Amino acid sequence: MTGGMNHLCFDQKRGKLSILANYAAPFNASWVELSSSQWGVDQLVGLSEGDESGLLYTFKIDHLKKDCTITSQLPTLGAPGHFIKLRDNTALALGTYLGGSVALYPISRTGNGKILLQNVPRAEILPEFPYQSIGHGPNEARQQQCHVHQILEDSRGILYAPDLGSDRVWILRRDGVQHLEVCGWLQCPPGTGARHAVLTPNETIMYVIGELSHTVIAFDVSAAPAEGIPPIDGFAPSIIPPGVHPDHQDMMDSAEINLHPSIPNVIYASNRWERHIAQREPCLRSVPRDLPPGDAIAIILLSEDGRKVNDIKHVRTGVDVIRGMRLSDDGRYVVVVGQEGGGVELYGINGERGDKWTLMAALKEGLENGIKHAIWL
Repeated sequence: MTGGMNHLCFDQKRGKLSILANYAAPFNASWVELSSSQWGVDQLVGLSEGDESGLLYTFKIDHLKKDCTITSQLPTLGAPGHFIKLRDNTALALGTYLGGSVALYPISRTGNGKILLQNVPRAEILPEFPYQSIGHGPNEARQQQCHVHQILEDSRGILYAPDLGSDRVWILRRDGVQHLEVCGWLQCPPGTGARHAVLTPNETIMYVIGELSHTVIAFDVSAAPAEGIPPIDGFAPSIIPPGVHPDHQDMMDSAEINLHPSIPNVIYASNRWERHIAQREPCLRSVPRDLPPGDAIAIILLSEDGRKVNDIKHVRTGVDVIRGMRLSDDGRYVVVVGQEGGGVELYGINGERGDKWTLMAALKEGLENGIKHAIWL
């Protein structure tokens, strides 16, 4: 184990974040989700990114003993990006960024909610790369193959997989855990680089963040699955903060997208790499010498039907290269973490539209760079 996980505590009265424990983790650990909690023991599932092969693993943390133990693990195709537990609790659905695949990993569950990976044959599908005939998408450097970045599931058991490489969100149907097939897709504008998506509670609209285009694209998915579902006309707001020169925006990436859990028609979407524009392209002119303290998060306020943008606001954070943004279940707080630096920041969310963010606590000391994800325990 060469990676690490940090267990933090938020003291609301004092407005302070502190480190409770540090645990070892597999190399380049990224996404993690909580499976169950009982008697001071958390059961979790995690991903370890790789190049040729990544790792999907289950583990438990005993907080009283401050002990972390891997309970099962299986290799994946290169660089797994995201997974979900299927609603029927039969498998984990996993997308691989470098492998370009979607796979189902059968699981077993014990009486206390513990998940174990089953070392049995799994269903795995590699969608056909739509730019295969010319060898790459509009962004030649970033779109040379399928790059599945996330998995979502609707109430019918249909899976959605945003694919940065193909400018599509694949729609997949499964037969138990033995078979997967592509049964349609949402067609993003060329060069969008679909990274992450969110589905409205009534499952009629899906919002997709383009890592390469810095825009949020909306789709009416009420008739899905179908092939080549087009975006909702006129909906493509940019999340780039004001003041970034158009010539510099290609050096930035978009990151996470979230909906507020209880306030309708508000989207939160994060930017990254704004502090590194000159570093990523030294030939650019007029790059500001006075760098912002961190990346900005766009707050997009929508119309009542969710099909139009009423307003866009930005929150300037002190987090460098936002890689993770996670709202608490009650929507009162959001935690933001940085891949390159800036540590962890925690904001309180207020206002009728959830558009007023107040920095409650921040922590930099004692944290290594490379933080990619956060969950609430």
